[in-house]
Amino acid sequence: MMDVKRIVSKIERDYIVSNLKKEERIDNRGLWEYREFQIKSDIIASAEGSADVSLGDTRIITGLKYDVGEPFPDLPNEGVCTVMAELLPIASPLFERGPPDEQSIELARVVDRGIRHADCVQTKKLCIKEKEAVYILFVDMYVINYAGNLIDAGGVSALSTLISAHIPEGIWNEEKHETEWTGKYLTGKNLVKELPFVLTYGKIEDIVFLDPNLPEELVCDGKISISVTEDKITSIQKSGAATFTIDEIKTLGSKSLEIGKKLRKELNLLQYLSKIE
Repeated sequence: MMDVKRIVSKIERDYIVSNLKKEERIDNRGLWEYREFQIKSDIIASAEGSADVSLGDTRIITGLKYDVGEPFPDLPNEGVCTVMAELLPIASPLFERGPPDEQSIELARVVDRGIRHADCVQTKKLCIKEKEAVYILFVDMYVINYAGNLIDAGGVSALSTLISAHIPEGIWNEEKHETEWTGKYLTGKNLVKELPFVLTYGKIEDIVFLDPNLPEELVCDGKISISVTEDKITSIQKSGAATFTIDEIKTLGSKSLEIGKKLRKELNLLQYLSKIE
């Protein structure tokens, strides 16, 4: 990973901080404003669901694939949904080829945790035959351009992909002891129950702000990501050296529920439900 100190000078950091202290941003946003989201759904013909999501200049393409396998012994009638992320070198000079690094692991885990803890995917509907066969869903995020706040862009991209899902419907053939296909599909309408949005805040000194862009993210003392449904917080993840007081976390929790409701209405992700029956 490239040394951040070679990317952001002290002069630039001081400029960013001085603006934030005046509740201004270098891209003219307020402290609690998102950059613009742009969403294109079902863009990959070979995937069982997909989305191309941009948050400002940050861009992530996500695809959904599936496999059929045996369930976990302790969850005999539930399928599996797992989220993975890859930071492509074309997205930023900060990214290098090789095994997943801390940033890609964090991106995948925070998005996955928000979805999992919100009971977003109805895993029991992914069961073909109890103790025998279940669907295993793979939600793969590919970062195409990095301009800050991959987590929130990835969260919307993963949700949009799951909503657009169209997975071949399988039934269990007892005689052949194998899965057969009905010609119908399991769709996002069947599988997605909750829409958990993840909201990420940066902190520099004592200033907290929503959706850090790349220069802000590079000079942040730390970040905190809060996943929310319509009426509850489902997960919280902190990174970096910054500390957050109990009062700050309570305030950000309330702020996340408020902004989450607004975002849910503005993005209207259910419009991307698959039209396939």
